[in-house]
Amino acid sequence: MVKIPRHLGLAALLSLAIASATPIHIAMATKESVALNPVNISNQLRSEANHYREIAKRWRPINEGGPLQAGDKDLRVLQLRKLLELYGDYRGQPGPASAPQKDHLRFDSALQSALENFQRRHGLPATGVADNETLSALSVSPVERARQMTLNADRWDQLSLPEDGRYILVNIPSYRLQLVENGQVKLDMKTVVGKSSTRTPNMHSRITSVVFNPTWTVPRSILITELLPKARHNPAAMHRRGYRVVQYRSGATSPITDESLARAAGGHATLRQVSGPDNTLGKVKFVIPNKQAIFLHDTQAQSLFSEQQRAFSHGCVRLQQPEELAYSLLESQGWDRTRVAQATTGSEVLNVPIKPAPRLFIVYMTAWIDTHGRPQFRQDIYHRDKHQAPLN
Repeated sequence: MVKIPRHLGLAALLSLAIASATPIHIAMATKESVALNPVNISNQLRSEANHYREIAKRWRPINEGGPLQAGDKDLRVLQLRKLLELYGDYRGQPGPASAPQKDHLRFDSALQSALENFQRRHGLPATGVADNETLSALSVSPVERARQMTLNADRWDQLSLPEDGRYILVNIPSYRLQLVENGQVKLDMKTVVGKSSTRTPNMHSRITSVVFNPTWTVPRSILITELLPKARHNPAAMHRRGYRVVQYRSGATSPITDESLARAAGGHATLRQVSGPDNTLGKVKFVIPNKQAIFLHDTQAQSLFSEQQRAFSHGCVRLQQPEELAYSLLESQGWDRTRVAQATTGSEVLNVPIKPAPRLFIVYMTAWIDTHGRPQFRQDIYHRDKHQAPLN
């Protein structure tokens, strides 16, 4: 039985009770799968690109029109069926081959299931409705998809992942993080990445420590464009949210006043948010040595993880389950979920080095072959595919 400290509040007690229970691994930490192998993927992508160039001879776009859904009867439904059959998502009507063929102009359940497969492979909501976003993805020709696969094969060629030990892989366009140990995916979760105007950079580094209840020193770009105007407009509200002015040279902190904000505007100080429940970085931050002030961290905006496209941050990578990643990285150092829950309670900053520090790879891949041998495509959110030429 876990001994629970008496001084903890209700929220902490609930957190500890959940952490102490027999773990129920949710979707991101369920059944282990084999990690992607860059060499295999690049070879498979090139092979699939050749296949797409071949089927391009039989590809015909769907006529222009509105969304298509179950129950519709139209020539465009037949065009959709043929297109999904060409890509391998539609494999005919269920039942024996000798059974009478149903109306191919009717949007039936078999077509709906095939469309859901297509949507999953393209990072779209699997609604089974050919909405505008899905029709846009369907309008991309096999020749263009072949080019996309070739570009990404070149990127996978340049990625060297460890064959043993553990590492973290963040793929920006898929909005996901994976923790891999000895070739097996141990943890898989959603992420939020940088907006097009504040892009998350590609990075090969290490995660050196976990910081529980972190403070946030505001980068100058965010200070000037966002927080200084807010602080001038309503300094009391910024103070309540935990913001203080900190001097660059001395590190001394002071309340938000016209004078201290003037020093910040002049480049002699910045804002720092104290640790606590309102901190922008949440309850957990993962330290990465880099010159761009990029972290992996918790977030207050949990609702963003329900979005399909999640490019909302200033460049850092926000995590759906940061405490689960902290537990996974610190478990070999004697940490369990109860200890992680305790560390996030209150506002005391706690920096825990990770030994050994796992490698981190932040990459930009808009195409790969999944473990079922099917091509996966994601939106080119930073327009890198558009401007990159194939190496071959």
